[in-house]
Amino acid sequence: MTNKEDFSTLINRYFQNDYRERGKIKWNGYFLSDHTSSLVKEDVQRNQKTQKLPRIPLNEAQHILQHSCVNYHIVTVQQNIETTDGYLIPNVTGLVDGFKALGVYINQQFIAYEDIRTVIREK
Repeated sequence: MTNKEDFSTLINRYFQNDYRERGKIKWNGYFLSDHTSSLVKEDVQRNQKTQKLPRIPLNEAQHILQHSCVNYHIVTVQQNIETTDGYLIPNVTGLVDGFKALGVYINQQFIAYEDIRTVIREK
């Protein structure tokens, strides 16, 4: 056997028996702080539980939405839709973009009138 074959055998034996991959630890240094903070923020939003606000009549909700649309006020709309674990879906906050016969657009997201639990005009 030559030195080249001995070295190749030694290297192969090292990687088969002795080398330990560090896995995720090896890659942690590559994550940027912005990416890490956005992952934390996303995790907080995903696990956040929406508090139920008092229900208001639909005609009152529509009046608040129309007034906010004309005056460019930001609104928060809570929908009466629950997730599988029994919590309400996150509130939608933004400007009123427009209306349809069956609902309203807030930040380009359609919300059906029948799903609206409450509307709050932000200060």
